Amino acid sequence: MKKSIKIFMATLVALTLAACGNENNKKLSSSETKTTQKSDVSKESKKTEQSSESSSSSSSSSSESSSSEVSSSSQSGPQQAKVTGDNNTQRMAQIAGALKYFLGKDALVPTKAGISSGVVNAYYTGDGNNFTVYYIKDTEGKNFNDPSLKDKVSYITFSKKTYGSEEEAEQAVNYISGEAEMGLPKVPLSGNVNATLNSGAGQRYLHWNSGKWSVTIHGIAGKDPVPTGRKVVALLNNAYLPAPDSRGAASFTAGSGSGNQKIEWNNGKVVYTIKGSNINSLIELAGSIQK
Repeated sequence: MKKSIKIFMATLVALTLAACGNENNKKLSSSETKTTQKSDVSKESKKTEQSSESSSSSSSSSSESSSSEVSSSSQSGPQQAKVTGDNNTQRMAQIAGALKYFLGKDALVPTKAGISSGVVNAYYTGDGNNFTVYYIKDTEGKNFNDPSLKDKVSYITFSKKTYGSEEEAEQAVNYISGEAEMGLPKVPLSGNVNATLNSGAGQRYLHWNSGKWSVTIHGIAGKDPVPTGRKVVALLNNAYLPAPDSRGAASFTAGSGSGNQKIEWNNGKVVYTIKGSNINSLIELAGSIQK
């Protein structure tokens, strides 16, 4: 009997020890699993941080690359834009892009230089509401808004002026109605274009209306304006002027010392004006204006 009890007690102890061992193994296994999970999470977190840093670095690099096209030559100097075109067509396209960057994406901009020789450069003054762009015929290319350009004479300017009302802007355009010239002699220019000729005190004025446009040729010191008028008609047949809201005026001069060539038109509260000394350049540039 005593021997049976001893055998029973020994078996009980063995079973108890086995159970404890299994429990410890389970705890150890659980601990190792958690450690492995923590290690994996840590590695994943590290990868995410590295990826985020890489993305941030890439974004910063891209931003710097984009902004490098527009820079300031000095802390107090004007902002410039790179103009690297090999010809004036390419240069005018880059200048137009720079103008839209500085003045707003809806700004009206010319896309033709209006010159057959030389290199076109440009700079501007003002802001999106009131500005003047100066185009310069040069011997070498410069960046848009290069400070040295302000010391040079422009061959043409393009400006925008904003008025307080549409009526005020309309009145600012030097439009001449054909009704004011009834009874004056008519001169045929080309096709169905006939102009009135007004002479007096050594001055001669040729005028005609076309749609919303008024066109005037002033003959200085008795200079006959008719040949210039016919030239203008031919040029306008190949270059469409911008469409005014209600009125536009083209004023040209013919004769020695002529240089006051101007095209202007209204658009809401705004009046756009192009001035220059060469009629060909003026009409070509005006006909290339795009939004």
